[in-house]
Amino acid sequence: MAFRLHLIRQCFDSRLPRIAGIALSLICGMSIAVWQFETRAGVSSDDVVVVQPRRFRITREIPGTIEPISSSVAQSACHWTVSILSLVPEGTWVEQGDVVCVLDSAEIQEFLRSREISLIRANAALTASMKQQELQQAAAERRLSDAKFVLQSAEMELRQYVEGTYPKQMERLQRDIRVSETQAQTASEDLSFVNQLWMTGLANRAEVDLAEFSATTREEQLRRLQGQQTLLEKFSNPKMLRQLEHRVDYLNLNLVRTDLSNSLAETRSRMMALSDQRRLDIYERYARTARESIEACTMRAPRSGRVIHANNWWARSRGIRTIEEGKSVYFSQAVFEIPDESELKVSFPLDEALVYRAGVGMSVEVSLPGFEQEIIEARIERVSNYPRSRFVNGTELREYVVEALMMPTDHQRQLLHSQMDATVTMAVTDNPETVVIPKDAVVRANNEPCVLLQSKPASEEFVRVAITPGEVHDGEVQILAGLHPGDRILRNASSRLE
Repeated sequence: MAFRLHLIRQCFDSRLPRIAGIALSLICGMSIAVWQFETRAGVSSDDVVVVQPRRFRITREIPGTIEPISSSVAQSACHWTVSILSLVPEGTWVEQGDVVCVLDSAEIQEFLRSREISLIRANAALTASMKQQELQQAAAERRLSDAKFVLQSAEMELRQYVEGTYPKQMERLQRDIRVSETQAQTASEDLSFVNQLWMTGLANRAEVDLAEFSATTREEQLRRLQGQQTLLEKFSNPKMLRQLEHRVDYLNLNLVRTDLSNSLAETRSRMMALSDQRRLDIYERYARTARESIEACTMRAPRSGRVIHANNWWARSRGIRTIEEGKSVYFSQAVFEIPDESELKVSFPLDEALVYRAGVGMSVEVSLPGFEQEIIEARIERVSNYPRSRFVNGTELREYVVEALMMPTDHQRQLLHSQMDATVTMAVTDNPETVVIPKDAVVRANNEPCVLLQSKPASEEFVRVAITPGEVHDGEVQILAGLHPGDRILRNASSRLE
């Protein structure tokens, strides 16, 4: 056909338009005749395909891992990072309570011995603090009792002076003053009488002098008593009263100071006892943690079943085993698990380009290595919300984790175990009734896909019909529009149009 077009172009370029027109007409006629001969000749029943709706299914085989729905995970309860001394092989059947793993507790035992020594010292310090607190409390009670006794004595002295001593002194002075006044008046009367006798000559001068001396002595004694009364009222009594009241006030303050001092001393001793108690509690917690960790170094099976080591899939896929004899484990790290194999699931990664094809409730098929003929039904239960990344030959792959619940028969259940490798067959496209034709029946004309449709039954004439193709799989094309069931199309159409 290209050669014919080349001849036509040469004819147009020539300067013989008449000859070119004749040649063009001949060539076009020959081309039509040849095309009709090619489309008619050699068409057999095997070259014609009858369009019929049928199932169009595209599957992907994805490697997966069989895992239990529920599993009893044993984590390290040892608060130290220790190494594994012994560990039963993976897949070993154990009964509940059997020893599965033994961790190295030598370092913890050494720590426990040192903490026990510190615990003894802290206990002794606490005992001494408690005794010191008791002694301090007894001394404080004694000091407070002494202060109260001295204060009560001072108050009694003040009361005794106000109510007893001072009134008695005043009463005695007043009595003496009254007696002295009487004596002074009597002496004065005696002096007057002696003076009268002396004036009449009945008494001599010596008697007069004696009477004057007696009267003067009595008056001086009266004035002395009156001076003592004034001194007692205005000076001695206020001074003594002020002294006694000041002593009472001072002893009241001393009682308050003693009580405050005792409170501070008791608080200080109580704080020392609390500090020693806190130190003892810390050492006891250290010792208790060490004992619990030593006990936790012997890990037992939480239930009966097969032991699975807690090696994560990322490290295991790279040949790295974090759980084996000699490896170190930290607190709360999973060491092993015993799955419940009554219900199993298969977990497999799904590329992010295909994750929209997977949905909850979708059925997949699972096969085991060596038992490919045993097809186990499974149903998708969960698709992870976020993808995980891994690098293959420097290329990042983002995959979602899909979990499917397995529904095996009784015979198939005997073949299944946890951590087994499996192959998951997932249908990414499954149309039970759609138009499917051979891939070589589709040709392109003017950059549009089309097929050669038989115009009439048993006819050798074919016409071009535009179509809308869908997905291609295994040499077949799904047709979305352009063909209907019963249409007859030409197989290997591209070879007949060359």
